[in-house]
Amino acid sequence: MKISVFNITSLVSAVVVMLAAGCKKSYNLPDKKSYISSQADYSTKIFSPILGRTTVYSDVFNAANSTFPMTFTLLNPRYGDGRDGSDIVASKPTLVWTAPYTGKETSLAQIEAKRHLENHPMLEIVGNGDIKLWYTAGRPVIQPADSVVTPQQQHYFDVKISNSAGTRIISNLSITPTVEQPYYPNADYNTITGLPNTTTPGGHTRVYNYPDALSGIVGESTNSMMSDPRNPATGLVYLFIRKFTDQAGDSTNAAAKGHRLRIKVLDKDSVAINPAKFNTTVWADQIHGFKKDGTPGGDVYQKYVEYNVAYPIPLADIPTKYTAGGVNNTAGGDKAQINLTYSRLGFGGVTQIGKITQSFQIFEAGDWEIVFYFKTENPKFIND
Repeated sequence: MKISVFNITSLVSAVVVMLAAGCKKSYNLPDKKSYISSQADYSTKIFSPILGRTTVYSDVFNAANSTFPMTFTLLNPRYGDGRDGSDIVASKPTLVWTAPYTGKETSLAQIEAKRHLENHPMLEIVGNGDIKLWYTAGRPVIQPADSVVTPQQQHYFDVKISNSAGTRIISNLSITPTVEQPYYPNADYNTITGLPNTTTPGGHTRVYNYPDALSGIVGESTNSMMSDPRNPATGLVYLFIRKFTDQAGDSTNAAAKGHRLRIKVLDKDSVAINPAKFNTTVWADQIHGFKKDGTPGGDVYQKYVEYNVAYPIPLADIPTKYTAGGVNNTAGGDKAQINLTYSRLGFGGVTQIGKITQSFQIFEAGDWEIVFYFKTENPKFIND
């Protein structure tokens, strides 16, 4: 007879319960009493999450030997100047996972079937007292702090903890969100204003992102290795992560609008380099995304490669073949990674592999592009 794991577990549990009941009758053991400690408290009471992304502060509640189960209730949300602060606990439709994301899903439909919309307060207490700010918290409803934090920018709240032994109020937890940072890396993004970043204080020179790593790429006119994208002597290479709008002549999937991600490389004249030149790149392994027809991979056009994706990227903090370090990086999974490669013959017929490596995150849904801009020197693709 075949017995499922569920049935075996249920059977074992029933036997344990019966034995426990028998022991209780035989030895007249007392029920475990509930207890709530006057020392139960939060180990930290000041939180500074980033708007627009889900942030969970785990293991911040110290029960001080209080017994569980315990109920946590958020009370009296207010601003530091005494105004009502219930804006931060307003409920919003929120995408919640109902089945685990694995990174092996073969269609957008498979991914979206694993999550659905539920109404959740933007700020809530979950689990064993964890503090959670959902990605739905953002401007204009929630205003981020400036460089100098004032009382009217700080939210305060109290937490009531209770079990069958009684209740306790923990007062004056504070949360001061900062402006949305919709992507990473974001050196080009002012994390106070949300505007393009410039040198400070009072500067006007724009700050740029640069690729994580270049290797094996030779300059077209210099024949020098472009190993440092910040080096003007061998060639500057900028990185942009930005939203795009469709242009005349684009080959695109309008039905996927709001769910697209492009990879693009520009030469020093700002002309798109044909992705076909990156002749050893496995495009299907770069992004957990899909083609127009719904199959894994991306549509390769003459100016870019476009994927239909679900956001955020990565979708979960687990290692997959699309994340930095791959599936074997058990400590990783929080950043996606792309590797663009091409092969050419150098002097002496030696094969050279050019490579651009970039880790990234995108937290906000929309149509995005990751652009590598060879600002002052083009990469060399032809053989020597």
